[in-house]
Amino acid sequence: MGRRNLHTREQQTEMAIAATELILVREGMQGLTMRKVADAIGYTVGNLYLLFQNQDQLLLAVNERTADAIYVALRDSVEGIAEPRAQTKAMSAAYIEFGLRHASRWRLMFEHSLPVGAARPRAIELRIRRMFELVENGLRPQMPGAPEERLRLTATTLWSGVHGICVLAVTGKLRWSGTDNFRDLSDHLVDTFLLGLGNERGTGIKRGTARASAAE
Repeated sequence: MGRRNLHTREQQTEMAIAATELILVREGMQGLTMRKVADAIGYTVGNLYLLFQNQDQLLLAVNERTADAIYVALRDSVEGIAEPRAQTKAMSAAYIEFGLRHASRWRLMFEHSLPVGAARPRAIELRIRRMFELVENGLRPQMPGAPEERLRLTATTLWSGVHGICVLAVTGKLRWSGTDNFRDLSDHLVDTFLLGLGNERGTGIKRGTARASAAE
């Protein structure tokens, strides 16, 4: 039998999220159930359903906290760094480092799917947007005068590459690239990407020009 309400609703919520994170580390998504979470915090399953409508809602709460933690990791990684390129490299490395240190939580962010037709909650959207704003801020000095839409597209493109390196690192397949040093790869990605941006500005290439030329 679960304990009587010895904690506030907020405390119970935090306990449930923390217990979920621990179960994910030990057993993965396949080992997670609402009953296990309830048992871990000493409350009944019925009490847990008073906190979270269903398991999806609980996992969304975990993802919100993970997104906050990633944001802090990226933000802190550029503290004391003034040069934009170095900032972008630091954030890239910090993102991959977070994925390696907190693999179960990081993977949940991308592997958990809501039921078909369900909209992603606004809270998650805002957190993801906040993370990308950090990347955009690092790119903005290197793209003077670029429209916000172009800046956002560029940040998303670069971060897709960083995320790919992180996937390889977290899944243990980075060695297929011939190196186990993710920092070498992420630094090279940023250098090459920014070199391309610089060449584009220097030659006056505009969006779509290269594709149009190739088609001709």
